[in-house]
Amino acid sequence: WRGRVIELNRRIFREHVGQDAIVLVECWAPGCGACEQFDPVFKKVATEHRKHLFARMNVATDEKLGEFFEIEYTPSLMVYRDGLLLFKKPGNYAEEALTDIIRQTESLDMNRVRADLEEEAGVEQSNTA
Repeated sequence: WRGRVIELNRRIFREHVGQDAIVLVECWAPGCGACEQFDPVFKKVATEHRKHLFARMNVATDEKLGEFFEIEYTPSLMVYRDGLLLFKKPGNYAEEALTDIIRQTESLDMNRVRADLEEEAGVEQSNTA
């Protein structure tokens, strides 16, 4: 899959998202004009960032996956790193914007991200107690 976009299914999601990797998921639907515009950009950026997994999820054919991820609009982009969902927003991203999202994801201190998430979870638990 290096340098190309694969179709996402549950098995591929389970195998790759929890790994020490960056996974970008394009959520799309047939007949979506913005999806048709974004897809070539997504595929081009995939060839330039071969160390990351680029996947597409057709939310029309696998509605359960779309519902599970709470995808309301297409196209949408989800970015995972080391199993954590870091970015989820609808949009038809330009090549420069998508590359910037990847750069920002690569530069994150994941130990700090995990510590921040643990701290947030602790605050939420103490607020509900």
